[in-house]
Amino acid sequence: MNDIRLLANGLVGNGFSYRGFQAGLDRRPHMIGCDAGTSDYGPGPLGSGRDIKPPASVERDLEIMFEGARRLGIPLIIGSCGVAGAAPHLEGYRRIVERLVADSGRPCRLALIHSDQDPALLKAASAAGRVRPLGPVPPLTDAAIDASTHIVAMAGAAPFIRALDAGADVILAGRCTDPAIYAGLAMRMGASPAIAWHAARSIDKGMLATENVEEGSPVMATLDDTGFTIEPTKDGARCTVKSIAALTMYENPDPWSILQPSGRISAEHCRFEQLDERSVRVSGSEFFAAGRPSVKLEGARPVGHRAAMLVGIRDPRLIAELDDYLDRFGTMIRRTARSLGIAEDSYRFRFLAYGRDAVMGLREPLRDSPPHEIGLLVDILASDEADAMALLARASSTGAKLAPVRGIPAGGNFAAPFSPNQIPIGPAFEWSVWHLLDCADESDPFRIEIMDLQA
Repeated sequence: MNDIRLLANGLVGNGFSYRGFQAGLDRRPHMIGCDAGTSDYGPGPLGSGRDIKPPASVERDLEIMFEGARRLGIPLIIGSCGVAGAAPHLEGYRRIVERLVADSGRPCRLALIHSDQDPALLKAASAAGRVRPLGPVPPLTDAAIDASTHIVAMAGAAPFIRALDAGADVILAGRCTDPAIYAGLAMRMGASPAIAWHAARSIDKGMLATENVEEGSPVMATLDDTGFTIEPTKDGARCTVKSIAALTMYENPDPWSILQPSGRISAEHCRFEQLDERSVRVSGSEFFAAGRPSVKLEGARPVGHRAAMLVGIRDPRLIAELDDYLDRFGTMIRRTARSLGIAEDSYRFRFLAYGRDAVMGLREPLRDSPPHEIGLLVDILASDEADAMALLARASSTGAKLAPVRGIPAGGNFAAPFSPNQIPIGPAFEWSVWHLLDCADESDPFRIEIMDLQA
């Protein structure tokens, strides 16, 4: 096998070094890849069908990568378009590529990998026992499927290989695993699954593979018969054993085993070697094929409208009695809802005390160590926006005047950073599908659309 060179950026819309990218092109890569999505932003992007990245940033990144790929005549592969990878996100990226083709005068064959799932087929798969929960979530029900605005499956490498076999110059994929963006081309060119998958995993976060992330450097993986080498493409950036090994462990419950639709990457017997100041060599990777492929399903459903306010609290008396104060605050919100005719089952609220336990809640080990100030987030979710804002407005007024400690006169409890301080957040969503779908072929849940775009 001749060397295979994969050029990787981080996340579409987050930017990258232009000089570093051009230096990467000078190395004559066999593909350019970039992830565009994540579930880190929660269910909102999937439920709403909206891309939360600024359009100008997305178009800037795509234009630079498109121009470089067409100039070299190599594939450009983008995964999880529009953050969540559903049909509206994929359509938005398709329109951008069409404009780039028209403006540049460079025709291309575009492949779209659709990740949206047919509700009827999912119900049938669930009834047949081919859908199982991923983690501590309930079994998938027909009601959950019907309530979801979008349900996507997470593609592995196979659909990318099919798109490349069809002659795609640009691949825009719906939801997919991050390494699949790179592993498909590498295996198609002859790399072993073990080397292809682990190299892909080592570059799928782009600049996060480097020690100095602020440089925004793309990274290059060079694969051969015995392993792979990772290096940044921008002068001054560097990859280290620590930074590359950390990406292998990143976001995994098992630091040495990374699950993919077709099997698992194992780094248990890997050797990470610092070749020089800026590049790392990895060998000893393994890949164990799954007995039956499975793809992750993600779905989101609407749960109402959200409104929130953030206030500062510095009264030591109130902080010392915060639990009692929040109990009484909650009672007043429920009383307000009754007075406004808002049904008890049509709203809910929560308090997050930043500086005490907002992140870990009752599991916070330092909860009994009193801070000197707290940022209190009041989060109200109601069936419609008017009710959410009405409850929030009353909460702002009553919470500010509620006596900090029983027997002490009421006063101003809140320091508000904004005016007005009641903020409408908009439609709210929650995860409705977080499951695994077993399939005979990992390409089955995905539809590939080929388009020839003329300049």
